[in-house]
Amino acid sequence: MSISSRVELNIIHLTPMNLRVSSEAQDIAAVLEESLSNDTRENGTEQPAYAFTECVSLRSDDEAKLEPLSQFGRAYHPDDILIFHVTVTEPENVAYLIDLYTYSSRACQEEPPRHVGYHYILPNLLKKSEGQLDLPVTCASKHRPLGMMRVEYLKMNLKTSYVRHWNPKWKGLEIGHRGSGTSFKSKDGNLIRENTIASLKKACAHGADMVEFDVQLSKDLVPVIYHDFSVYVCLKRKKQIDTNDMLELPMGELTLEQLNNLKVYHVEEGKSREPRFFDEDLEEHQPFPTLAKALEAIDPHVGFNVEVKWSMRYSDGTRETNYVTDKNLYVDCILDVVLNHAGNRRIVFSCFDPDICTMLRFKQNLYPVMFLTCGDTAKYPKYYDPRCNSHGNAIKNACAMELLGIVGNSEDLLRKQESIQQTIDNGLIIFCWGEENNCSNTIRHLKNLGLHAIIYDKMDVFSTKERKENIFLLEARESEKEILQNLHEEKKKDILDKLASDNGIKDL
Repeated sequence: MSISSRVELNIIHLTPMNLRVSSEAQDIAAVLEESLSNDTRENGTEQPAYAFTECVSLRSDDEAKLEPLSQFGRAYHPDDILIFHVTVTEPENVAYLIDLYTYSSRACQEEPPRHVGYHYILPNLLKKSEGQLDLPVTCASKHRPLGMMRVEYLKMNLKTSYVRHWNPKWKGLEIGHRGSGTSFKSKDGNLIRENTIASLKKACAHGADMVEFDVQLSKDLVPVIYHDFSVYVCLKRKKQIDTNDMLELPMGELTLEQLNNLKVYHVEEGKSREPRFFDEDLEEHQPFPTLAKALEAIDPHVGFNVEVKWSMRYSDGTRETNYVTDKNLYVDCILDVVLNHAGNRRIVFSCFDPDICTMLRFKQNLYPVMFLTCGDTAKYPKYYDPRCNSHGNAIKNACAMELLGIVGNSEDLLRKQESIQQTIDNGLIIFCWGEENNCSNTIRHLKNLGLHAIIYDKMDVFSTKERKENIFLLEARESEKEILQNLHEEKKKDILDKLASDNGIKDL
């Protein structure tokens, strides 16, 4: 930025201005108030909700570091290079007010600078990705030309970030646990196998707002959907299995091809030697669907709660499994698939490991992350990391690492219900998981307590929804209806304008 004027300038301030008139604004004064320059605000460092502005000076004797603007802006020198870094949500609806200030030679030390001039940069001037603008500066007191200003700009279009986004309307969402529920703890022999495409689709068909499933890597680093860390492999295909017919292996030691081609049994089937499913001919019922396949096959309106599985360390030093992959490689492989295949689907990551949560949060800036916790419970073994073993510690970790919120254990939350409001008071979103959720009355109770989402089995049995439809699909329909209504109104206006114009011509 360079300036040519008849007065000596000391300070430059840049203010983003929202040009969108809110439908909720009571009058035009409310709109103008939102876009006032910061020197008229009581708190001059306050950032508008739709924008964030920082500035850095590249003078050799100053530290080159982006910092938020002070009330009146940033000091400017003739040989200086000032770079303003502005992040906005709707660039097509944002203009920029540049204010120029100077200090009077007779001013006291406590006296604020004098407002010398200003210029507005409207969004239509910033159509290209980069450019140079020569702008006239208007005198602040007499509103006549004061000088010229040259601004060079670079515009970057970024994807919308949802890392801390949660619509206030999204309360009491119903999430299908492993799709249609855990299939190896239930005595119901008609259940669909958990964590399969068929299980996910069944939950969707009964109105699930989101489906929750577990993701881990095969040996060849393909993200697959499966809960347990080990499997039983059998080379003999028969209904009755002998004790020596099975071998337990870490799931991560088998490639995707091996998982698909070998006769693989769930841990519960392997321990009992009693196969539960004989569905080899049903493609969507097969275990180990890839994450990419799920993103492709499931209705895009249905949200995904992707639980990233990781071998947790217990308080006694042992692990859930000793087969582990490098953490960075593990997280990167999962993120690559989501970023390349998710499209516009709403996705929330979660994990019991707090460090995995941190990596998921800071390795991308698109999808929110939630910290899974057991809380204070005797039902599950304690973890080595203290962040995992109490709801209070989970809140602190989620706030510190800029996570969306917490997925708490219902056993703990129902016993200490004040933890729910404590989470919300800290600006966090709260889901819950646990066997206690498999009851319609409990689901209703948790919704009344303010839970944003409840994860449970058997969406077709326990759902409390009067209308078995996905909330995001309903929102899409309402949005489409509103768009069509607006188009209808615009078309109607065009017809009326044309008729009025034709009548005017006839009158002439």
